[in-house]
Amino acid sequence: MSELGREKSGPCDCVAPSEYYDWEESFLSDPDNEGQLDNTEVKAGMESRSKMEMNGKPHMNGKVEMNDKSHMNGSVVAGKQETLQSYQRAVFGALFLGYACYIFNRKSVSYAIPTLLASGLITTNTIGIISSCQNTAYAISKFLGGVLSDRMSARVLFSMGLAMSGASTLLFSRTENSVLWALLWFLNGFAQGAGWPACAKLLKKWFNPANFGTWWSVLTASGNVSGTISPLLAAYVIINHGWSASLIIAGLLSLVMAGLTLVTLVDDPAHVHLPDPTALPAHHAASTNKSVVGESMTVGQLASSPFLWLVSACYLVVFCTKTALSDWGQIYLIEELGRTQMQASSFTSAMETGGFFGGILAGILTDKISNKVNLRGNGRLMVAASFMVACTVGVHSLRTFLTPSTSQVVVSGVGMLLGASMFGPISIYGIVASESFPAHLSGTAHAVVALAANVGAVVAGWPLSWVARTWSWGGVLLLLEILVASSVALILSTTRLHIKPKPKIA
Repeated sequence: MSELGREKSGPCDCVAPSEYYDWEESFLSDPDNEGQLDNTEVKAGMESRSKMEMNGKPHMNGKVEMNDKSHMNGSVVAGKQETLQSYQRAVFGALFLGYACYIFNRKSVSYAIPTLLASGLITTNTIGIISSCQNTAYAISKFLGGVLSDRMSARVLFSMGLAMSGASTLLFSRTENSVLWALLWFLNGFAQGAGWPACAKLLKKWFNPANFGTWWSVLTASGNVSGTISPLLAAYVIINHGWSASLIIAGLLSLVMAGLTLVTLVDDPAHVHLPDPTALPAHHAASTNKSVVGESMTVGQLASSPFLWLVSACYLVVFCTKTALSDWGQIYLIEELGRTQMQASSFTSAMETGGFFGGILAGILTDKISNKVNLRGNGRLMVAASFMVACTVGVHSLRTFLTPSTSQVVVSGVGMLLGASMFGPISIYGIVASESFPAHLSGTAHAVVALAANVGAVVAGWPLSWVARTWSWGGVLLLLEILVASSVALILSTTRLHIKPKPKIA
């Protein structure tokens, strides 16, 4: 019996569970031991039992092993991650298509302007007033939309704005009264302000901040996809069915998409019992999404930040340039270079195509450079400056090198250069404002620079139409060229004012 005890009291991985319990029962049935097992053997047997319990060996009552539980937990986590990824794809897809419809509506009247001018239904002065009405309302509502997105459902805000925008576009197509046009386009601009704040809110809820710049840029590119397709679609419909049919299509698409986004978008992963995709490990928390600015910063200190006003000034310039070339570029090509409407629309489409690639490239480059390259100033802002240099070259080429005999391929090439060089900084300035200040003020910081951008859009309306009437469209392009070059000089000469966020951990 002594040898049997020694044999069964060996290492745990050599003893079967049934043998273990047989040994235990034999020992317990003979409490006096009658000299069959010495104390060393008893101790070895009890240690063997303890080791097996720690390793999750099964008890006689049939409990699940610990490693089985771990496997089950891992399966549950993997399943939730797959579900989360499916929701992320659905949410991003709905935002991408929905925001593309926002842009189609915003520009639908711009595509009809050449026809409205040719038919005598509208004048250049009226176009400037209508454009400024929309951009003024957009500037106000985008600021208010940022505040509302923190106080109501971003899903509802996004869908309501899209529906209102579509409805105003439909009504615009049913009248020829210039006063009603101005009022309806003011309403359209006000509805447009709900789009991007809701997008930004949903992006922050559904995607990891380590890749925020890339996701932001890809979503921004939805406007470029719309801007690439919609001018050609609008030109075809206008030529064959009239200007009002083009606006009807834009309005109906937005109304349908508003219904789809209302049932597809989800405000927060927690609402569908999914893990938080923005959560990072504890040791990452201290080094992620923080800037050198103190967390105790107040709104007053934010408002007096020279860096905030630097970003705002640069954003104003690039947005003014982008809006001017989008709204007036076709007019310039048709009136001064003798291009057809389809050729002018191709230029606008090429500009949006370039913007698609430029916006995405800007997000990827700045995510990499700002984390890995040690620059004297803010990494993202220095990348924006390089894009603005290219924009200066593009505006100069449009003003001096293009002639009525220039190949359409060259004209489209200039359009692609301009699009890439403008939409890149547009993506970057919003990201810089959001990440360079404390979390409790990041939304306010973005709202301030977005407001400055929309002031630029307002300037691109009636004020630039006045410049065109006074000094021609060449004078408008010269003014834009000077402003863009000045913004580059401003960024490069004020690096000591730049706020440099700490590198993110991917």
